[in-house]
Amino acid sequence: MKEKTKKILFGGIALATVALLSSCNSFCSDNDVSNYMYGYDTVNTTFFGSEENGLDYIKDSFKKVANVDAAKVDAGNVLVEVNKLAEEGKIVDTAYSKDLVFGEYNENLLYFKPVTLKMKEVVVKDGNATDAELTFGFSTFTSEVITSARKNGIKTPSFDYFSKMDIKAVDEMLKKVDTVSWLAGVTKENLTYETLYGYTYADYKVYRSGNYESDLLKKMKNGVNPESPDLSYLGRNNAVLARLGAIKFTNEKDVKEHFAVIESWQNDLIKEGILTSNDLPGQAYWSAYQSTLNIKVANLQTCITVEDGYYGAVSDDELNNNVLIEGKGQNFYEGWGNAFKEHGFLEGLLVYPLATMVENFSHAFGMNGVGQIFAVILTTVIVRLLFMLVTLPATISQQKMQYLQPELAKLQAKYPNSKENQYEKQKMAQAQMALYKKNKVHPFLSFLTIIVQFPVFICVWNAMRGSASLSSDAVLGLRLSDTIWNTLTKVNGWPGIPGWWTALVLFILMGGAQVVAMMIPNWLNKRRMKKVEKLGVNPAQDQNNKTMKITQWVMTIVIILMGFTLPSAMGVYWLAGALFSAAQSLIMHFVFEHKYGNK
Repeated sequence: MKEKTKKILFGGIALATVALLSSCNSFCSDNDVSNYMYGYDTVNTTFFGSEENGLDYIKDSFKKVANVDAAKVDAGNVLVEVNKLAEEGKIVDTAYSKDLVFGEYNENLLYFKPVTLKMKEVVVKDGNATDAELTFGFSTFTSEVITSARKNGIKTPSFDYFSKMDIKAVDEMLKKVDTVSWLAGVTKENLTYETLYGYTYADYKVYRSGNYESDLLKKMKNGVNPESPDLSYLGRNNAVLARLGAIKFTNEKDVKEHFAVIESWQNDLIKEGILTSNDLPGQAYWSAYQSTLNIKVANLQTCITVEDGYYGAVSDDELNNNVLIEGKGQNFYEGWGNAFKEHGFLEGLLVYPLATMVENFSHAFGMNGVGQIFAVILTTVIVRLLFMLVTLPATISQQKMQYLQPELAKLQAKYPNSKENQYEKQKMAQAQMALYKKNKVHPFLSFLTIIVQFPVFICVWNAMRGSASLSSDAVLGLRLSDTIWNTLTKVNGWPGIPGWWTALVLFILMGGAQVVAMMIPNWLNKRRMKKVEKLGVNPAQDQNNKTMKITQWVMTIVIILMGFTLPSAMGVYWLAGALFSAAQSLIMHFVFEHKYGNK
């Protein structure tokens, strides 16, 4: 094949790959997006079953401050700074007052008002006691948006706004409880801490301490008996907030207008006299809020699952890091048909089936991190077997070409000036084609492997990105939806960062396996060609070999770098794929050695 033709072909393949990458569709439904949005921007307000529990939460929060003198953490030395007054430059410095800190939702529940609490002389530094200060009533997301807005000189909403909007959100959730069978009958009057959060405060306190067994976390997430939920211990995934919180971003009239619900709630509270227009966010803050949240969900892909369940990883809080994702079809064929209809040809042909395969294998192997790894490995083997069958004629042709090297070397020795001499070049090309035809070798079939390989890679990548199970659980601290790059660049707390060493070992194994898989055919061919080399040196062949080696190294380096930046599942895929390729090369070598070695 002419050099110009090769460049055009490879350029076309590169452009096609870019086009495929840019046309990848997300399987996330509008409801999935709403759930992810709520996962990031949850209800800010923290509720408690009693003032005693609320005060205990305050004390426990202060104890987490370094070197806090626990003996001084009590209600008597809590000083209160109400944020709304602090904005006006007025600081309330008084003894602990319930009314300044808590609001009452019903006779069973109290809630934090947005407030900054100070504790007097509880932090010990250099032997001297100093005050400690913490703000309550804001989620991590809201705190980030407020901090960013203030840095940019943007006016933020009043602090009453956040708690009043959260109360409105819970009220609206309770209007939908009948859509969840086990929550039917829960009202504002009988709502409790347990039905709101799904677990007891006592267990939550143990969880916050960090000194808990994994069984406690599973119980707090799934409940005592998920198939027959007990209202006294539903589990977080079955409770009001996790099940119904996404209505905050679900507009039934137009589901894609995710922020319309919040705007309607604001209008309702103004009409009811609960908020004033001065309490509401200004246009600049509202735009910043929407932009920040949209950025977080802009590249969502992790939404392919066979049935409804909790997946994803929206925070470092293991208890609240997953969100509810819809199953994509009542059965495989329905989901498969929808994939073709709603997302595209390649998504239907390969992406959805591959992701469903990973999902089913993950659940079959136990959904514990290791199960997801086995699922990716088994899927890799199946993909590579199918790929091998499709490209088998090309592989056989390539192997035959290796065993024709002695004859090709004789031709090259016969026409040593084929690179410069046009006559010799033409005669050598005719002789090569005759040799190929005699031995039923089709050199152009080798490009079939390249042409098929790129779309298969794109589809596998999208299947791994889309598989919801890979975003849940972790093996040795590493989730397969996390990239190796993001994990290794988290250096705060090194070397004890969960998953850091796992990501490093995976990267080393993947890179090493890729190099070995690339070199094995070269080593085998070099061993086979020892005698052929004695026939003479041909500049044209030397140049071809050099070009091939450069191409192989470039492709291997590209794969390693991509494995560094893509989800860790692709690192596992390439590791397993490299081992499969190495085994395939060895098997094909011995088969052809037995068949052609003595001919």
